[in-house]
Amino acid sequence: MKKILALILALALAVTAFACAAPAAAPAATEAPVEAAATEAPAEPVVEEGFNPASEVTLNFPCIWVGTDSKAAVFGEMVTAFNTEYAGRAKVVIEEQTDYQAYRDKIRTMLSAGQAPDLFSVDGTFKLADLAGSGKLMDFTPYLTDSDWSALYNDGALADATVDGKIIAIPFESAVFGIYYNTELLANAGYTEFPKTYDELFTMADALKAQGVIAFPLMTGENAWSSMLWYSQILLAIGGPDVYKNGLDDPAFVQAAEVLKKMFDYTSSDAVGAGAAVVNGHFLNFEAAVYTNGPWFLPRFAKEGINDLGTKVKFALPPEYVGGKGTYGGLAGTVQAYLCAGVQTDADKAAAVVEFYKFINQPEWLYKLAESSGAMFAVKLESNTNDIQVKQDLLAAANSAPYIVKHFNDSMPTAIGNALPAALDELVLGTVDAQGFVDLLKAAGQ
Repeated sequence: MKKILALILALALAVTAFACAAPAAAPAATEAPVEAAATEAPAEPVVEEGFNPASEVTLNFPCIWVGTDSKAAVFGEMVTAFNTEYAGRAKVVIEEQTDYQAYRDKIRTMLSAGQAPDLFSVDGTFKLADLAGSGKLMDFTPYLTDSDWSALYNDGALADATVDGKIIAIPFESAVFGIYYNTELLANAGYTEFPKTYDELFTMADALKAQGVIAFPLMTGENAWSSMLWYSQILLAIGGPDVYKNGLDDPAFVQAAEVLKKMFDYTSSDAVGAGAAVVNGHFLNFEAAVYTNGPWFLPRFAKEGINDLGTKVKFALPPEYVGGKGTYGGLAGTVQAYLCAGVQTDADKAAAVVEFYKFINQPEWLYKLAESSGAMFAVKLESNTNDIQVKQDLLAAANSAPYIVKHFNDSMPTAIGNALPAALDELVLGTVDAQGFVDLLKAAGQ
């Protein structure tokens, strides 16, 4: 079936275990757009066939996948392997960046000053159009058009990284957001299957509440992550995959806010102001029944959960909204990371950039990186039947999804995503109704 968003993504990958570290995309987006530099960007060189520079090319890479990051060990192996294979021709020098926000600030500062690293990555808190406006990003279009390299990617993935006809970034890491539930807690409430509609979901929530169980661990603190993901899924169910095209004037935003507020009737008493640790703790400690997050969190079910939680968690598709425009099986997703490069005037250096990015996007490396970190990628990868069942189910759902659409924060201007937690506080506390909630978001975007 046709995928609405190409963002996404290589969802068939071999993963047998996962790491516990959280990804770069989960933190709240707080950055302002990158302003264009005052100087004009130099013309791009054309890379000649083959790669045989007159002398070794050095590429600087301020990199966040270091230290305790879940991708650090394998990514380090990838860089070492490249430097070994290309010894005498090219060398990548990693500049370790261990703080995500400091790294984002560094990249933005450099671009605003009219500079760019040779190699760097950006997450979903950056808008590609703003990055393109800096005039300092390498255009990968000449190297990807009608090439074997472009054939590695899922349908439309490169289109999602295209601005004004130029492929200004290489889509690298991606994710979709599933619904996960504790089978034992549902069974105790009389349920052996997950509800298919939101009406049925709330009926189940009543049964869970009667058992003294939190149905949905939600939060309004930090970036309101779990609540934002639920809002994204509800929006798709009510408004369909085109819900973001008309912006906040689409009535689905008010309807979805009403549904989300109702969910807070079945959450924990500490949800207002709660952060990720609170939400995660309720599910991992057998206190909450239904949870949503990215695939990077799946290993924690088994490693940190109590009462053999890892054997009791199953995957479910988001419910359908009766009368809504969405299609059952549609999913919210995101691009976790793009690979970018500073514009190059030297053909050998441009060629080295291309060689490195092609090297680290080889499926054999991505399988290994996926296994170590739980990440998903924009390159086409085959599934592995040895994968844990909940991940297999997530991948199968993603591969057959009628559409995968960027979540709310990725689909809306940064200022609106930043305003969501405070607006949600007011909605939950009753200071505003659903329309007032949307009005607060509108005001933030003006």
